[in-house]
Amino acid sequence: MQMKDILQEELQINIDRIKMSFNDTADLVIREIRFGLKKEMTLKVVYLDGIIDTTLLQESVILPLIETLNINKTQSKELINHVSNTILTTPNVKTTKSYQELLGAIIQGNAILLIDGFHEVIIVGVTEWAERSLEEPLGERSVQGIAFGFSEKARTNINILRGIIKTEQFCVQKMTFGTKAKTDVFLLFINDIVDKGILNEVRNRIEKLDVKYILEARIVQEIVEGNPKSIFPLTLSSERPDTAASALFEGRVIVMVDGTPQAIIAPSLFAELFQAPDEYYASYGRFFMRLIRFFAFLTAMLLSPIYIYLDKHGKEHIPKKLYEALLTKDEILPTFWEVVILNLLFALFFDASFRVSKSAILLISILGAILLGETAVSAKLIHPVSLLVVGFAFVSEAVLANKGLGGAITILRACFILIGYFLGSNGMFIGVTLLIMYMISLKSIGVPYLSPFIPLNFKELKDTLYRGNLKTLTNSKHSYPDDN
Repeated sequence: MQMKDILQEELQINIDRIKMSFNDTADLVIREIRFGLKKEMTLKVVYLDGIIDTTLLQESVILPLIETLNINKTQSKELINHVSNTILTTPNVKTTKSYQELLGAIIQGNAILLIDGFHEVIIVGVTEWAERSLEEPLGERSVQGIAFGFSEKARTNINILRGIIKTEQFCVQKMTFGTKAKTDVFLLFINDIVDKGILNEVRNRIEKLDVKYILEARIVQEIVEGNPKSIFPLTLSSERPDTAASALFEGRVIVMVDGTPQAIIAPSLFAELFQAPDEYYASYGRFFMRLIRFFAFLTAMLLSPIYIYLDKHGKEHIPKKLYEALLTKDEILPTFWEVVILNLLFALFFDASFRVSKSAILLISILGAILLGETAVSAKLIHPVSLLVVGFAFVSEAVLANKGLGGAITILRACFILIGYFLGSNGMFIGVTLLIMYMISLKSIGVPYLSPFIPLNFKELKDTLYRGNLKTLTNSKHSYPDDN
């Protein structure tokens, strides 16, 4: 501990220093209490108004101090221990001589007790952060299963998981990052189940984080995923407690950032992007739904490029009647530009539906239907089949259980549209081959992204294309090939 970090014995010096550090902010509260047989000693309570439980502070800190702190100055050598161990009734009490720790404690919503003549202070846990009620995760809705998602408070989320995972092996490791503003990051795992290689790798990557502040979990997610950046999500982000709990029981690691409602799950594999919570409550359709989602992924990515290819190069490869029905047209715009413009318009409407108020979503929907379905087609600006193809592709994208694939689909669709238009079928086959090779090269925390298919692991196929027997899944031990 550096000398400048050590608190002074003179109370007023410490108080002035605190005021200067907080730039005399209006919500910094400093309350003075006098005690001793002749009220000759001074104690000051320092906290930030609005982020503490004032009732707890009054009943468990201030009142006990006023009522019982009539101690002679000759006893002052044991005063700090007497106050922290005997008088205060709050569950979280500790002492420190560090000024930086004092500042951090105030920022985190604690009350600080400073006594004149002591360079040691008492930190009292009376935090009460504003927090919304638990609500359904809008991005991961499910008919069955847990009906609420995580909140922005990491400790609340950990509490939720503790209610699901009732074992002493459930471990929580806390780290703090931010040179300008401190943010807590929690590493969650089940000690006797977690893959130790994955745990060590995730911990090592997070410890390299060097930032001024953390506002979103994405910055932590990126460093966990590692470099180089991938167009596919190499970690899973989820707001569902049941998804997070299931990942922990499978030997994975969860990273939770205070202030964001998402749990970062590592590793994440490609096959898992087509899983949904509903499947683990259903008796039938467990293979069919995953097959549908995989088909939807291919459709969202390749349907528009295939349509472009057929228009440009497919006249000789498809029946004449089919070609004339789908592609012969007298519209103003070429098919290529039709598809490009429609993709931009659909993306615009999708984004607008998330940005506008709920009351305006219906208006956006009606406007889109009139603009695209009526005006553009009637004015012969856009071919009806082009509208159908692009619309079906976007609906297919919406079917996917994991929304993290949206960015990858958008990029790949644009690439394949250009490939299909300029390079034809040979270019499309080469593009698909290169995509598969690229996916084979990807690793999530050292685990091959396409496992358990590549490399093939028969034991792990039980919850990929088909959701196996729940009893078997529950009792099985997952293993992950480690290429770190």
